[in-house]
Amino acid sequence: MAKINNSAVMQKLIDELELYPAKDTIPSELAEKVLPVFQVNSEQLTISNTPSNVVRGAMELGGNPNTIYTTPATGKFYLTNVQLSCSQGAASTTPSNTKIEITIDGSAQIISYVYSSPPTTVQGSTNQMVVLNLQNPILVDPATTIVMTPSSSTIESCAVIVGYTE
Repeated sequence: MAKINNSAVMQKLIDELELYPAKDTIPSELAEKVLPVFQVNSEQLTISNTPSNVVRGAMELGGNPNTIYTTPATGKFYLTNVQLSCSQGAASTTPSNTKIEITIDGSAQIISYVYSSPPTTVQGSTNQMVVLNLQNPILVDPATTIVMTPSSSTIESCAVIVGYTE
């Protein structure tokens, strides 16, 4: 067994294990299979969550592209959440879809896509939704227009984005 000779380590054991020196036996040896774990440089570790300061939404009832948000021309915009839904009423006879496009590194990308089939006589409408919570925020190019584009005039679409600027 390894002997503990360092008084700072002994004190850390007392503090972390909440031992009482007058009452408890303070361990002075480590068993072969028991390893203490200490956080190193905890004073230097800083984790910060950047609060979202951009929440925008758009709705489209006529099948036209709709701008949700235009990112700043200077600074950075990070996308953290996306919600997209679409619905087709009883008059619809063909499948439709709605997508959200962003620009990353100069290339247009579809970030979200929802497909909706025509309703049946049993159900009066079809509703589809996708929600993305981006654990790793996406850096969107400056001066990018984030657009929701429905594929037809028979679809009702709704989109919400959340993000933050730096």
